[in-house]
Amino acid sequence: MSSSNSQVKVRQRTSSRRLFKSRSDGMSLRSTSPTPKDRLKLLTYDEIPDWYQDNQYVLTGYRPVSGSVRLSIRSWFYIHNESINIYTHLVPAVAFLLGAWYVVDYLHRTYPEVKVIDDFILGFSVLTATICLGLSTTYHTLINHSFAVEVFWLRLDFIGIVLLTLGSFVSGIYVAFWCEPIQRRTYWTMILTLGSGTIFFLVHPKFQGRRWRTLRTCTFVATGLSGFAPIAHGIKLFGFSQMLKQSGMPYYFTEGALYILGVIVYAVS
Repeated sequence: MSSSNSQVKVRQRTSSRRLFKSRSDGMSLRSTSPTPKDRLKLLTYDEIPDWYQDNQYVLTGYRPVSGSVRLSIRSWFYIHNESINIYTHLVPAVAFLLGAWYVVDYLHRTYPEVKVIDDFILGFSVLTATICLGLSTTYHTLINHSFAVEVFWLRLDFIGIVLLTLGSFVSGIYVAFWCEPIQRRTYWTMILTLGSGTIFFLVHPKFQGRRWRTLRTCTFVATGLSGFAPIAHGIKLFGFSQMLKQSGMPYYFTEGALYILGVIVYAVS
């Protein structure tokens, strides 16, 4: 009798282990291909794949790996740890698009002498800002899609930042050297060359990975700091007070400081 009871208990334990294993396997499968109920379940840092682990100090709020653009976009409608990143880029992108029409209309009504080149410079600045914000919105939305998609959109996110820098400098140089076409073209060539070089390092397969992170950061910094060259030149030509009036210099100093701060945070994170 005792032997029989022992055999029954062993069978029960074996069955329990198999049942537990099958449930664990099922949970593992659902973590890679989530069901509708599981898509709203947020994960911790330790529960996500290595390629998804970007910041060890963000411990919770991760969306499951979606493998679907549609599912990633659906995450706009619930709170997770990328929600702020998404909406702080999405809302300004829409605002830039809607506000551009108002600004152009206002300029033409207020200043009838506005030329086509003025519209082009303004449009270029707004377009680069909108592209930058749009690419960042897309990256933060699709960061949980898959490794390949995350890497692809991360590069585009960085390219968007470079484009925003180009748009800011092109318009700034245009108004700062309003009557100096030679200086204007010189600095346009400089910033376009530096911007193109930065984009090259961002997209070339050889310069990817943590090994080249410092180099990519330095190209970002060089492109950003190059804006001080036309500012210094303008101060020498027109004086400090006049540059404050005609170039929007305080805004560029503020932008440059925030730009450098962002690069530092990226480099040490």
